[in-house]
Amino acid sequence: MVWLYLLGGLILVLVTLQCLMKIYFGAILNLIMNFIHSNIETVKAKLFDEAISKIKSNKKNDRLEILELGIGTGENFRHFPKGSNVTILDKTDLFLPYLNESIKKNNRNDLNVSKLVVSKAEEMVGIESDSMDLVVHTFILCSVDDHLKVMNQVYRVLKPGGVCIFMEHSIDNENKPRKILQKIMTVVLGDRFLDMRKIISSGPLEELQLKNYEMNNILAVILQEVLS
Repeated sequence: MVWLYLLGGLILVLVTLQCLMKIYFGAILNLIMNFIHSNIETVKAKLFDEAISKIKSNKKNDRLEILELGIGTGENFRHFPKGSNVTILDKTDLFLPYLNESIKKNNRNDLNVSKLVVSKAEEMVGIESDSMDLVVHTFILCSVDDHLKVMNQVYRVLKPGGVCIFMEHSIDNENKPRKILQKIMTVVLGDRFLDMRKIISSGPLEELQLKNYEMNNILAVILQEVLS
């Protein structure tokens, strides 16, 4: 019986958070994203260093052209190479005040945020083909309408030799207890835990390196799902 009470409490918390998100989206997004990314900061730093070292599209050592999809509150900015030109694509501009705070907090005034595109990731309106050295997206593929369209657009805008860095949460097909929890959360929140290895492998990227990381903070996992 105890687990039923716990499950009921979890469902109540999730529904309450979603209602609050609709009312206080910007402020809550900022708090949640800070918390989630603080739990993966070490992994992110290593991932960015490895991926950026493989960029071959910028042979003249000019400013890197970076596109970030679903920018949120700018939690990835601290990892961008110095002096980069940054294009932001998001389906909303409600995050902008918190993004500016993030730039100041991380002392990243060297970055040139050159363009804001309010658009779905499936369309990328106004972003030229072969124009980006680096494309970044974290935790967005669970919430798009068409995964393949997004990945095709990423491939289109990347320069030859460019790199895409991504972190996405996925259904856990190896850890049974975690998968059961994910299934319960899926019933409450909708189809959010997808097989990302399968989805990303179906895309057009010519060279793909996939690594598995575990987020052990259960609260961070739940909040991430509320955002999706």
